[in-house]
Amino acid sequence: MLTRLAYLLLILAAGGLIILLSRLPQVQFVETVAFEVFGPIETGVSLPVVRLDQIGQTIEEIGQLRAENARLREEVDRLSQEAVQIGELQRENAELRAELGFRQSNQDFTWVQARIIGFDPSNLVHAIIINKGTQDNVATGMTVVTPSGLVGQVVAVTPTTAKVLLITDVSSSVDSLIQSNQAKGVVEGSRDGQLTMTYIPQGVKVQTGDRVVTSGLGGIYPPGLWVGTITDVRQNDVDLYQDAQLEPAVDFSRLEVVLVITNHLPTKLR
Repeated sequence: MLTRLAYLLLILAAGGLIILLSRLPQVQFVETVAFEVFGPIETGVSLPVVRLDQIGQTIEEIGQLRAENARLREEVDRLSQEAVQIGELQRENAELRAELGFRQSNQDFTWVQARIIGFDPSNLVHAIIINKGTQDNVATGMTVVTPSGLVGQVVAVTPTTAKVLLITDVSSSVDSLIQSNQAKGVVEGSRDGQLTMTYIPQGVKVQTGDRVVTSGLGGIYPPGLWVGTITDVRQNDVDLYQDAQLEPAVDFSRLEVVLVITNHLPTKLR
């Protein structure tokens, strides 16, 4: 049964082919047969080729993107470094301008510039170590400042280094006065680094924002150095004096370079 059916189908297919060929010119017949026979083969071959070309192009684009990313990273790094350098130059420029202004305002002083190279290792004393000593005419008792204000006093010295006790130390006291009314008092440090002006007469009007400067009394510090600004006032009617909290003129957390005044010594050391 199957064999007869196969023969029948074959005869029908052959008949259809003969009818088709009879209706086509010879050339068209060849092209048609070629297309029908080889078309699927060409299509099957060309598709993988196109896909390989696309893959190659994608790989090339990835390589270009990676190279571009690397170049951009290098550019960002370079610009970041330049920004840091510009920031440092601007800061240094501001420091030099401030020092120049301080020099012009205090022409009676001579000083040496020193860089901070350490802090008191005990953490119990508010002190710094600077890189100038007796070889640079630095001596015990000398006043240490920045263009912003008073830093402290040299308390120990070696040929190449010196130790400076900061005004924020609990053992420090600075004879001072309030600029607005010339009221006198003593600025003292504390264990937590805060400044307090004590012994301000009770009848004196003290306001936040008032500037406090060294008075020169006692001969420890020269007069007129900015110590700090009053931020709070504490008074009691039964007390003889009132106290005031100060914000230091100097930002001790960012201290890097200081000036040691070399032509002023405490009176008792002269």
